[in-house]
Amino acid sequence: MGGISGNAGLFGNALDLAKVMQMYCNYGYYNYKQYISKSTLEEFTKTQYPKDNNRRGLGFDKPLIGNDTLPIHKAYPAPEVSKESFGHSGFTGAFVWADPTHDLIFIFLSNRVYPNRSNRNIYNLNIRPKVQQVFYQAMNKSK
Repeated sequence: MGGISGNAGLFGNALDLAKVMQMYCNYGYYNYKQYISKSTLEEFTKTQYPKDNNRRGLGFDKPLIGNDTLPIHKAYPAPEVSKESFGHSGFTGAFVWADPTHDLIFIFLSNRVYPNRSNRNIYNLNIRPKVQQVFYQAMNKSK
């Protein structure tokens, strides 16, 4: 397609991502309206095959199984996220994560592919979970 196609995903800003993730966190309810049924969101955001050591939900990524016991350099995402949390990471490094247990939505917008696609520091340095962990640690200190 000459480098022009719609397969690169959806694009949005932090505010729009926060709204949709808040709706997911509220089990389909946002701004006084139910957009998706609670049962659908519960099904899409639960770990589907934990007995097979598969952390994935139907519509979302989930924390690694046993994530809360891992050090930050092995965890995905931050070790402090709840088992009920869910999110998505994109090819360019964008990352959204909702944690209904802790009432926290984390949005990390980046361009990992700049200056080229071989740039992998966002993964190699575990940047997103480390930044996410800062927010959980700050919440724990304020308690």
